[in-house]
Amino acid sequence: MRWKFLTAIALCAALVAVPTLTFQGRARNQAQAAESLSPEAQPYNTVVRWTRETQSNKMGDDIVMSLGYNAQGDTVVTVLENEDPIITTYTYDEQGRKVAVHSYDDGKEFVYSQYAYNEQGDQTQWIYQARTAEGVTETVCTYEYTYDANGEITQKDSYQNDVLTARETYSREHTNEGTVVRTITDGDLASDLTCYDDNGKPLWREKGEYRMVYYYDDQGRETENCVINAGMQQNRTLTVYGDDGNAIRRILYGTDINDVVSTSEIETLTGAPKAWVDFAQSQNTTVIVAQGQEQEQPKEEQQTTEQAADQTAADGQTVTTDGQTVTTEATQQAQTNPTTQTTP
Repeated sequence: MRWKFLTAIALCAALVAVPTLTFQGRARNQAQAAESLSPEAQPYNTVVRWTRETQSNKMGDDIVMSLGYNAQGDTVVTVLENEDPIITTYTYDEQGRKVAVHSYDDGKEFVYSQYAYNEQGDQTQWIYQARTAEGVTETVCTYEYTYDANGEITQKDSYQNDVLTARETYSREHTNEGTVVRTITDGDLASDLTCYDDNGKPLWREKGEYRMVYYYDDQGRETENCVINAGMQQNRTLTVYGDDGNAIRRILYGTDINDVVSTSEIETLTGAPKAWVDFAQSQNTTVIVAQGQEQEQPKEEQQTTEQAADQTAADGQTVTTDGQTVTTEATQQAQTNPTTQTTP
């Protein structure tokens, strides 16, 4: 299913501008009451920057995803830009905790997740619902989490149709390398291991013969991860950052260090993607888009503007095309409307 493909895509943030649009929504029912935005929650649900990531593989297939982020760097909107775009929105409470995720296909919600927390701020529940082929929304699974007095997770219970289907227990060991968390499922002899550094970043994860290792730069940004099976590297992912500190490229290699499986290019957008604008105008959404920006200008409009600038460059005239002001000089440089803002 397409939603499985959607959730498999890993993406990161970069600084962008935002469009001149504002949308607010409402809680759909009592179970989703946490989504009605208090003034304290609005900053966490306000898009202030947009990026687009284009992933290309050796077969020439492109996967394009646009993302909107709040000022804290959390994802608020994702747009999988197919012929029929898939829109996902993320809602946060006044403490910046994720409380709901909605995914829409053709304007209809087909996946919904809800999160609950205790008084200490620990996540205690995750409910996952999906729409059937008949258009009925059903609860697919529910996870419940238990913590010790120090706020460290000790157990996760999985339910389907209110029936306990799996139980994971967690234990910790502090080593010279870091904190190793052992996960045991339903009393199995085999266990999964994850080692974290002092900042809570994973250093490696181990499941059976597979181990994933993570590498970071001096600023704590992940620069590389690789999967090792029985001592042999299976694949490796490199992330390249620009001068502004944001990721601009991601390269996936296969078993051969020179075998490039796919490359992802990450660009800064000058406004919201049209698919999101069209969707938001037709929906009651909890997402707020900050003021002071325009919708992303389509490429064909950009070309029209550039052509107009070329035609009048010799005279140094000012041309306005579809609201986009272009100052043309001998150097043929274009200046966008001064109302456009960019997040520093």
